[in-house]
Amino acid sequence: MSDIKTPGFQSSEVFANIQQSVNALEAGEKSKVLKQVNGIFEFVIKNGEGKTETFTVDLKKDGKVMKGKGPGKADAIISIADADFIDLASGKLNGQKAFMSGKLKIKGQMMLATKLDTVFKNLAGNKAKL
Repeated sequence: MSDIKTPGFQSSEVFANIQQSVNALEAGEKSKVLKQVNGIFEFVIKNGEGKTETFTVDLKKDGKVMKGKGPGKADAIISIADADFIDLASGKLNGQKAFMSGKLKIKGQMMLATKLDTVFKNLAGNKAKL
């Protein structure tokens, strides 16, 4: 998990928490979450210094979170600022409003991004509205 945490990116803590939660799930619960979400998300996070980092959340095949691009093609690529991602994951920022205002950009399956609510509520331990 320490390889997910990245200095200068607060969002990496959220991804580490998601990985920890996925690893803690029993096999039955994990397959339920994979079936419910059924997607691979690639997050392109830009921090305050203008640096970008990519994180992949695979909730389609393996239930893995990794730093960088995943081995498979992402179903949805989400671009967001580090601070906005923290607000989104904690429920302070509404995903639809963030998308409409341009704070959140999505390439690929836009409707899949609505399932991120499940990810943040169940796996990140926070509430987010998408």
